[in-house]
Amino acid sequence: MALHRIESVAKALQILTLFKIDKPEWGVSEIARELGMQKSTVHRLLTTMQEYDFVRKNTQGTHYRLGLRVFELGSVVFSTFDLRTVAVSYLHKLSSQCGETVHVGVLNDIEVMSIESVETQSALKSTVIVGKRAPLYCTGVGKALLAFLPIDERDRIIDRIQFQKFTANTITDRESLVKELDITRSRGYAIDNMEHEMGVRCIAAPIWDRTGKVVASLSVSGPSIRITEERIPELAELVISTTKEISAELGAYSHDSYNSS
Repeated sequence: MALHRIESVAKALQILTLFKIDKPEWGVSEIARELGMQKSTVHRLLTTMQEYDFVRKNTQGTHYRLGLRVFELGSVVFSTFDLRTVAVSYLHKLSSQCGETVHVGVLNDIEVMSIESVETQSALKSTVIVGKRAPLYCTGVGKALLAFLPIDERDRIIDRIQFQKFTANTITDRESLVKELDITRSRGYAIDNMEHEMGVRCIAAPIWDRTGKVVASLSVSGPSIRITEERIPELAELVISTTKEISAELGAYSHDSYNSS
C-alpha cells in the first residue's frame, strides 16, 4: 500500500470505476454490497461527488450515473491524444527546418506541461522532458498559453501565481507579466529571453482547436548563441506557420479572429 494513500479518495475512485457502458447506473445499496463499504460511507462520498458533478442522480432519483465533469475530463484526455498524434510529424519537420528542439505544452493548472518533444541532433541543445511541468510566466510555451486565454481566465490564473526569480531576466510581478502578455498577444508569439534558464531562448505560439480555444502551444528552444535576437523573426514565422497547420488539422477555421476573444 502506498505510504500516502488517502482512503476517502481511494474509495471515491473505486466507486467511479464501477460505472460501465453495460451498467451506467448504480444505487447506494448496490455500491455498498459490491465494494464492501458501509452505506453511510457510500452516501457521503456520492453526495460530495455530486456536488462537483462527478455523479448525478437519474430522473427517478433512485440511482446515480456519471456527471458531466467526467465527460469534460475525458474530452481533455482525448483532445490531448489527438493533439499529440497530429502534432508529432510537424514537430519533426520544424526541428529539421530550424535545427533546434521543438516541443508542445498544455496548460496544467497554473503550470505548463510538455506532452511531446523532438530534439535537435546538435550536441549543444535545449532538452525538454515530456511530462515535466514548468512555470507559465517565464517560459515561451507558458506565456503563449496565457496570452491567448480569455482575459478573465488569464487573470484568475495570474492571481494564483507565486513568482520566483530564475534568472536576471525573469518577470517577477503581475504588472510586468500582463504588459508582456499584451505584447505577446499583439504580435502573435511569445519569447522566453533567457527568463527560465540562462543561455536558452524560446519562441512559442498558440495552437487552437475547432471551438476557437487555445489547447496548447508550440515552442522552438535552443542556446542563445544560435537563437540570437536577430534570428527571432525568422523562427517566429516558422513557429506560427506550424501552429496554424496543426490548428487547421484540429479543425480550427481561423486564427486571427481568436486573438481578440
